[in-house]
Amino acid sequence: MAASETRKPTSIIIGGGLAGLAAATRSIRHGITPTVLEKRGYLGGRAFSFTDRETGVVVDNGQHIFLGACTNYTDFISEIGARGSIFEQERLDVPALKNGVVSRLGWSRIPGMGMLPSLLRYRHLGMAGKLRVIYGMIRIRLTSRRKNAEALNRQTFRSWLEDRGQNESTIANLWNLIVLPSLNDDIGDVSADAGLMLFQTALMGSGRDAVIGYSRVGLSELAGKHGMAYVTEHDGEIRLNTEVASLWFEGEALRGVRLADGSTLEADTVITAVPHFALGSLLPDGHQSLDSLAIAASLETAPIVGIHIWYDRPILDDPFIAVLDSPLQFIFNVTAIHSDRSGAMEEPDGGQHVVISLSGAWRWAQMERRELEEVFVREMSRAFPAASAEHVTRFLSVKQVDATFRVTPGSNAARLPQKTAIPNLFLAGDWTDTDWPSTMESAVKSGNLAADAAAEHLSR
Repeated sequence: MAASETRKPTSIIIGGGLAGLAAATRSIRHGITPTVLEKRGYLGGRAFSFTDRETGVVVDNGQHIFLGACTNYTDFISEIGARGSIFEQERLDVPALKNGVVSRLGWSRIPGMGMLPSLLRYRHLGMAGKLRVIYGMIRIRLTSRRKNAEALNRQTFRSWLEDRGQNESTIANLWNLIVLPSLNDDIGDVSADAGLMLFQTALMGSGRDAVIGYSRVGLSELAGKHGMAYVTEHDGEIRLNTEVASLWFEGEALRGVRLADGSTLEADTVITAVPHFALGSLLPDGHQSLDSLAIAASLETAPIVGIHIWYDRPILDDPFIAVLDSPLQFIFNVTAIHSDRSGAMEEPDGGQHVVISLSGAWRWAQMERRELEEVFVREMSRAFPAASAEHVTRFLSVKQVDATFRVTPGSNAARLPQKTAIPNLFLAGDWTDTDWPSTMESAVKSGNLAADAAAEHLSR
């Protein structure tokens, strides 16, 4: 048999984030040899970690969690051999603090009861509010997103809920408690379609769908280190510090990519796995078949700010806690999360490292570090008796200005499918049409779909 008949098909993947790594991993399963090109010196995209210069502690750029329903993500983590480095709750359990009182929302041990028992015990709503929420949940369960897609994509989730009996109390104390950190936007700005997707997928399936999981190691180690090892061990290639200038065409045929240094790389297929706002820079002029991709740039972005505080003593008992009626939003006990077990655990010096994850953080992203320290050290001391300013040993803020794309009304029109008008060009990225919001699940799912589409093209 001639050598040309035994050559494996090849794919260039632009971007080494979760979408690109997932595309490379799935390509290998299809018998395609991937080459991942990443312009930065590390993998992981918007899910990476770095070493804090003062403490020597590995710090994630943002606190990333996933749900049990994120099966594409957890399967990918298993595929690259990193399953032992993540933790998943046995059952959903979310503590929420308000005015010094902690109440918990979670999944019942009683089969078929779901969240109902914890909702009835939830102390941050009165009985009338609980009945409103139960009615709202029933309406969510009975609503078909597919049949009502046009209307749901024109309306905000807040207005949809208000039309179904929800008031300011139920929205602030329950609905937005879940929506804001999940969709990185206020409930009054996300589409009704996105809100319904969140609740129908996470809280109205099995108990496993609702559990919360997180990495026990730095994000760069979890996906980056294990992903690189998997790809290279299966004859793929990953090139760091390699910037792609544009797609490379000969006539109308896509041959590969042109690098920033002027050289070219050829492959049978190309998968772009870059943020929506970076896609346009890869498209050369003069190819009208690519004009339709420009709509992706109309997607807006939302910021996330991570506030890291080191204390000289334990502050939190739970791995994480939500705080209502406060700028604090969600607080994560990093010392416990990066330990070998769930629950409170001290640093070697007896202290504790916490991170305050601020979603939809336009206000906070504009503040200087000193202002943020003043606000959040004070708010922590108000919420937790042990967290007085005198016990703070280190403060760090991490801002992600374009952390996620926004699932606002009308945004679905800018979410493109994996296939393009160019037969051997495919799109990946959490912003593509995955039916998920801007999450690690959406990123991995997009990479899988792009690699599947590339394999289908090559098989023809």
